[in-house]
Amino acid sequence: MKEAELQDELFRLLETSKSLIVLDDIWKDEDWDLIKPIFPPTKGWKVLLTSRKESVAMREDEKHVNFKPECLTILDSWTLFKRIAFRRKDASESKVDEEMEEMGKQMIKRCGGLPLAVRVLGGLLAAKYTRHDWKRVSENIGSHLVERTNSNNGLIDHVLSMSFEELPRYLKQCFLYLAHFPEDHTIRVGDLSYYWAAEGISKIRHYDGETIRDIGDSYIEELVQRNMVISERNVRTLRFKTCRLHDMMREICLLKAKEESFLQIVGIRSPTANAHGTSRRFVSHYPSTLDVERDINNPKLRSLMVVPVKDLFGGWKLSGSSFKRLELLRVLDLFRAEFEGGKLPSGIGKLIHLRYLSLKRAKVSHIPASLGNLMLLIYLNLGIALRGSILVPNVLMGMQELRYLALPWDMHKKTKLELSNLVKLETLKNFSTKNSSVEDLRGMVRLRTLGIKLTDEKSIETLSASIGGLRHLEDLVIKDEDPGSKRNVEEGIVLDFSSLKYLSLTMYMPNLLKEQHFLSHLTSLSLYECGLEEDPMPILEKLLQLKDVTLWNKSFSGRKMVCSGGGFPQLQKLHFWGLKEWEEWIVEEGSMPLLHTLSIGVCDMLKELPDGLRFITSLKELYIRGASLEFKEKLARGGEDFYKVKHIPLLKIKLKGESYFD
Repeated sequence: MKEAELQDELFRLLETSKSLIVLDDIWKDEDWDLIKPIFPPTKGWKVLLTSRKESVAMREDEKHVNFKPECLTILDSWTLFKRIAFRRKDASESKVDEEMEEMGKQMIKRCGGLPLAVRVLGGLLAAKYTRHDWKRVSENIGSHLVERTNSNNGLIDHVLSMSFEELPRYLKQCFLYLAHFPEDHTIRVGDLSYYWAAEGISKIRHYDGETIRDIGDSYIEELVQRNMVISERNVRTLRFKTCRLHDMMREICLLKAKEESFLQIVGIRSPTANAHGTSRRFVSHYPSTLDVERDINNPKLRSLMVVPVKDLFGGWKLSGSSFKRLELLRVLDLFRAEFEGGKLPSGIGKLIHLRYLSLKRAKVSHIPASLGNLMLLIYLNLGIALRGSILVPNVLMGMQELRYLALPWDMHKKTKLELSNLVKLETLKNFSTKNSSVEDLRGMVRLRTLGIKLTDEKSIETLSASIGGLRHLEDLVIKDEDPGSKRNVEEGIVLDFSSLKYLSLTMYMPNLLKEQHFLSHLTSLSLYECGLEEDPMPILEKLLQLKDVTLWNKSFSGRKMVCSGGGFPQLQKLHFWGLKEWEEWIVEEGSMPLLHTLSIGVCDMLKELPDGLRFITSLKELYIRGASLEFKEKLARGGEDFYKVKHIPLLKIKLKGESYFD
């Protein structure tokens, strides 16, 4: 849609409906003038605008209401600072050095009540243990900090800049790497860990059982403790899942990256990308096309990445990709790339120094045998977007440094891969017994994540013997490619993994594995197409660490489920979908005391929600999809079942035929 068409569409929408428009973090005074024409003179719409510049808000409209958030008081600033800077390992560490405390009180006065400045300063000083170190920081602040004005962010900029300068060298490199990603981008810590390792920023250590992901997590932990990144943990593993930068911290990151020629960034608005500078790292925020021969002329380039921008889903064209003059590349991320003729160029084999290669969601129909030249790879993602099977040459066995391997979801039946040499693998996804021997898994004792597809009876029979020695497994996905055949898969499965946290099973399994076969520390369980004949809840509710349970698409063929009082003490999320025979659900008082998200979809025979939902006061979100009109009306205000859900803040019900995604 062209800009003029979009403007007309927005104008019509605002003219005929009531709307709240949120414009976050507006920087320039003239930005409001540029977008004001889309707002009609009719009433019914309001704008919430946020800005760090008061003049921007004042310019918006003569009828505006200006709200300026209060800064922290000195007392509140000190409370926040003390909690961060004087971390205690235990109650015995209650005494704080008086001189350091006094210096801290003087320094926070210079922070002007800004929470970010207080937190970052606290994180900086938390890593300083002597009076001398504190005095040096205090003198630095005293000589450079200026009082904050409406047009000057010098105060907070200096605190943030100083937090960077005080980082050890390895953490500086880790922090600068975050400049690759667009504003407000959610950065996956797993991917980040492999970027760092591939470039030698994080060192692959050889401690017993430590993985590249473990090292990445430890670096993120340090940056989080210093309040330099914002992170989110995975509810099932407690590992860091994602991280991102505060807007002002990102400005410091970009500034320092520019000062050090750390990388070159080409934005989304550029129709083509050009890399002729001296930076050894090049990132494009989704070009429409990238001609490697024409646009990139830096023989010392170490990293070439394409990073998707939020809400942009299309691919981009890669051309001229013989990869000449790029022989020093260590990182090549071609997310969603479209190749000429769908062929990955054979020139890829010239990049013998590559440690990281990603073709995730790329449109590739042909993979050359020259891929086997890349024997230093530690990360290889072949999770391409091709519909239909792809032939992968048997050249992976020489990549003995691989820690991460994602194979294509569907490989041609002629693909036969020997993988037994890949004993350093930590993650293996989309392994299929159609294309490889399950025996190849025996030596992969470092695996933490394994996704396996079963295609034949023999592999099913030998599965437990082949993976039984993988004692470090944390995530395990097992999928029978033909669950409709109703072959008795569970007899060949023994889940004796002391570290397993996530388990996903897609297979015919009329009888659930007994609780002794499920591990007591399992935190997340997904069951698909199992055809369970008996109520699984009496077994599952005894798994005391479970936080997330999904029963999906014919996983239960019975009619009644009962969740007992005291069961599921840690459960937070519960999902049911496509349970066609399920008629009755009983929830006793005291069951699922921590549940906050419940979703039920396309369970046609379930006529009502359990009365016991009213006892689950922790429940915050309830989603029901494919409901009948009668079901919906009973839960509406004034309906006979409204008392069951009236305490739930967010209730969304979609009738049969309505889109699930509106």
